[in-house]
Amino acid sequence: MDINILKESPADFADALQKQKEYERAGKFNLDENENTYEGCDPVDETFNYLRRRYRDRIKHFFYIRELKKYCRKINRSLTNLKVVGRTNLFGLFGGYIVTCNHISKVDSFAVRAAVGIDIKFVAADFNNWKGKMGNIARNTGYLPIPANLNLSVMRKFNHAMEYFLRKRWPILIYPEQSMWREYKKPRPLKPGAFHYAAKYHRPIVPLFITIEDKPEHLDEVGRVNFGNYTIHILPPIYPRKELDERANVDYLMSANFEAWRRCYERTYGIPLRYDTIVDENTPAIIKQYAQAQTTDVNNK
Repeated sequence: MDINILKESPADFADALQKQKEYERAGKFNLDENENTYEGCDPVDETFNYLRRRYRDRIKHFFYIRELKKYCRKINRSLTNLKVVGRTNLFGLFGGYIVTCNHISKVDSFAVRAAVGIDIKFVAADFNNWKGKMGNIARNTGYLPIPANLNLSVMRKFNHAMEYFLRKRWPILIYPEQSMWREYKKPRPLKPGAFHYAAKYHRPIVPLFITIEDKPEHLDEVGRVNFGNYTIHILPPIYPRKELDERANVDYLMSANFEAWRRCYERTYGIPLRYDTIVDENTPAIIKQYAQAQTTDVNNK
């Protein structure tokens, strides 16, 4: 596969940046930039093989993980010039844990694999259940899809898989920002899903944060937008507190994860976190805390 096909046209990239500005201003940080489609995808239903414990599944996994390593090396070296810092923060992690990362490009999962290991499980939306070769690679190298319709029988299988792999000491990647914003540098407010599983099964969170250095050459030789230079920061693990119940631990882990990302952002870029968000009475507290001094007077609308 020619990895340069992962690059975008200037028009598509500019459209994504414009949507980011609009969504940030409106405080809609979890919306997708793109209209997601199921064209070219297989449905995720009761037949989806989450655990892949059969002998033939293990054979497929062996060969597909070798192929995935090739893509990881090419993408991390040629597209993003990846650097990994903070590996010592993984020392002593012997059980299963939840990996969180800011979702800033279609190739950031390759950076995560370079940081914590090629062989991980990863949670993603069901519209990533592609047909063909790339779908086969994903399904056989750790893909755990969440059904969009929250079908109860499929969700039971998904939840069982999460428990199974955490108890089997696998790292599981979950993007708590929920949606991808292309090369957006700020940490965004988080959703609780990742922290629910960490709190329920008493597993640590390992927060990763990708920072971006813009390349001098914005476009490549054929006019496609270059990816920036990525540095993935492995931050210290965050453990559930024994004195807190599950719900309180979800709030604690989510808040601590966001603060770890915020500190990494401010330390790397040398600027305080500020959102260009217009605040009103419905704005969540975490956004208000870091919003610019802008308000809307709802009585004067």
